[in-house]
Amino acid sequence: SGLQNFLETVIEGIYGMLEGIVGHHMIRRTFPLLCSLFLYILVANWASLVPGVGSIGWGHATGHGFHVAKPILRPPNADVNMTLAMTIVFFVLWVRWVGQEQGAVGFWKHTFAPKGVTGLVALLLAPIFFAVGLIEIVSIALRGISLPIRLFGNNFAGENLLHAMGSITPYWAVNCGILILFYFLELLIGLVQALVFMLLCAVYINLNTSHEEGGH
Repeated sequence: SGLQNFLETVIEGIYGMLEGIVGHHMIRRTFPLLCSLFLYILVANWASLVPGVGSIGWGHATGHGFHVAKPILRPPNADVNMTLAMTIVFFVLWVRWVGQEQGAVGFWKHTFAPKGVTGLVALLLAPIFFAVGLIEIVSIALRGISLPIRLFGNNFAGENLLHAMGSITPYWAVNCGILILFYFLELLIGLVQALVFMLLCAVYINLNTSHEEGGH
């Protein structure tokens, strides 16, 4: 059917894009998680734009309208607990995949050992490579912070932006016209954020599991 063909085209496009990043040897293991993250984040981002999500609930009146302090339905990714949970799931599997590809000893060699040099030169450059390895360890730790905060921040900001635009003028019809424009912007941002999260995860996998691919 037309819908099935469309969905297959989307999935095949994502598969090809990810294969170019993680490599042919890792794509079958990593694709289910990466594609699921993309589709889940995309649906969650767009579900946040459904009227009533985050804007119907308990709160109090303000000088500019009504502030909803406890909404009945919360935008999923506007809660840092959700974005952090997805990040934890990814990094648990990332550790597994890196362990399968490199092993514990291989990981430390990949991170701290001199690369591309041997003998006396390698010995002389060892302190520099060790310092670079420490920076890499810090970088890996910061990935677990930047991934959830980036997704949460963009969704939280988008939610507040829509709320603000809904009461920017005293005229309901004008506010609706303004909101429509920002709704299209948030649809685009929701797609971009889902892509960014998935592609960053793929790059993190590639950085520690890449091998020299055979010629085609």
